[in-house]
Amino acid sequence: MGALWTKIALVGDGKVLATGSVRSTMRPAGPARELADVLLGKAGLPPGGGRMAATGVGRKNIPGASQLTDLMAFSRGARFLHPAARLIVDLGGQGVRLIELESDGTMSNFTTNEKCSTGTGCFLDIMAAALGVDPAHMGTASQNAREPAVINTSCTVFAESEVVTLVAKKRPKEEIVAGLNEMVAKKVVAMINLAGTKGDVLLAGGVAMNAGVVAAIERALGRKVVLPPEPNMVGAVGAAVSLGGSR
Repeated sequence: MGALWTKIALVGDGKVLATGSVRSTMRPAGPARELADVLLGKAGLPPGGGRMAATGVGRKNIPGASQLTDLMAFSRGARFLHPAARLIVDLGGQGVRLIELESDGTMSNFTTNEKCSTGTGCFLDIMAAALGVDPAHMGTASQNAREPAVINTSCTVFAESEVVTLVAKKRPKEEIVAGLNEMVAKKVVAMINLAGTKGDVLLAGGVAMNAGVVAAIERALGRKVVLPPEPNMVGAVGAAVSLGGSR
């Protein structure tokens, strides 16, 4: 139950059977149950079946679901999807979180950056609106950029003003998007370097679906990162895995 999206993962027999997402609302229980039934149907199971676990900011709004914290859900989801992961970077809608894992999957430390919107889905959505670009295309829009524009501030208000100024100066939108992706990556990599964790780095959260940001992170980090097939589903998978007691 994220700030922007509600994600559901159906897990059984040691694998992810189906996933789906809907926009988060003030009354999430109904849409969540409807989506859960759709996913059960895709897996050939009857509606209303299965056990449900909830995580995220809205987890207490799902009646009958067991609850676990975001940190625990992401730890278990990463462990399930990529056992060699030692650092999880959750690029969410309203915050960036780093979770350090031991070799057995237990969490050893975590860092959050929830006071600043840079690197979050909200930040990129605001920048996309300023540019008149579909947020879903922010990753691909930068692929043809000749040279990324320089964005001098990471503050959302001032960055938006810079973007508007660059548009007025006829700077190609793809170069502005590339500059935004680079700026986001630098902030994220600074957090990764501060953590100093050695081992596989796994990206999670909706922003990890932005190919431009992922590529910029790898360039700034100087190595490849682990990108699950559906990085936005890591927490949901971890919540489902928790029902079976698996780590």
